Amino acid sequence: MIALVLLTAFVLIVGTIMLTKGSDWLTDSLIPVADRLGTSYIAVASILVSIMLSIPEIFVSLYAFFMGHVGISLGVIIGSIICNISLMTGLSATIKPLSVDKRVVVRDGIFALIITIIVFLFGSDFTFDRKEGITLMLLFVPYILNVWFFEKWSSKKHREEELKEIKQELDVIGLGAIKMKAGIGLFFLGSAFLLVGSYLFSESLIRMAQFTGLSDVIIGLTLGAIGPSLPNIAAAVRGTVKNYTKIAITETFGSDIFTLLVTLGLLATIAPFTIEKRWLYLDIPMMIFMTFLMMVFIFHGHLRKQAAILRHEGIILILVYVVFIILNFMFYSV
Repeated sequence: MIALVLLTAFVLIVGTIMLTKGSDWLTDSLIPVADRLGTSYIAVASILVSIMLSIPEIFVSLYAFFMGHVGISLGVIIGSIICNISLMTGLSATIKPLSVDKRVVVRDGIFALIITIIVFLFGSDFTFDRKEGITLMLLFVPYILNVWFFEKWSSKKHREEELKEIKQELDVIGLGAIKMKAGIGLFFLGSAFLLVGSYLFSESLIRMAQFTGLSDVIIGLTLGAIGPSLPNIAAAVRGTVKNYTKIAITETFGSDIFTLLVTLGLLATIAPFTIEKRWLYLDIPMMIFMTFLMMVFIFHGHLRKQAAILRHEGIILILVYVVFIILNFMFYSV
């Protein structure tokens, strides 16, 4: 049994590395795309970055879902939102106070908060049906339009600044090792690594739940959420160290919006599913609370005319995440 657990842990680590490098290489392949798009199509580049940041979560949650482990799948989705806010934004803020443009807060932040509430309302009957899934995916359309119109209303100077931020974001995504030249070959190599990595990672999560006796929900919210989020967390932390203090918040908003609307929407559209009552009592409300708390910190920072999220506020986000994990072990281990 111990040998099987160790082997599963090893495969889990290998799957995580492959997921990370696959995501890293895919986003690297977008650097020349961003160059070609230039300041004329900032919206397209911005949406592509959001999609690429969320691809690991999509692959893992889809595989776990089709293997019949809804708890792991939903845990990856909801857990990654909470993980992004607490670890990606929170950890970055403890290194250096974070900043964000007001237009990004209005464009992405408020939208992100609203869709977390919509997810709660859709799940209030303990089911996500096909109509709700389609609605979630369709809500991505107004988000795209919103990004597009914000771009059109922005000055050339703002578009140049945003393009610079996108390139910085693409440049730091991943764990930093084994960098390769961007191109079509790198795109396909990254895709292959993501496919194999998601299989190994998801299978390891399922086996880990069986060996340890922990519920699918705990596995999904912890290992399942943190693993696919590692590229995002690493990018945000490295970006903050390099003084790119806007990356953590913009990454969080973009990734959270795409993960909720498209990944969750896709699952419900393909195969409607039911959820346990505890999702509405703890996990989804915590997702809403964490998003709201981050927005409060950001707005408070703008009112003070200081950084959007300060060091002590980053520590608070991390501590709330720790409390969240403890509560889940208390409730889901029973």
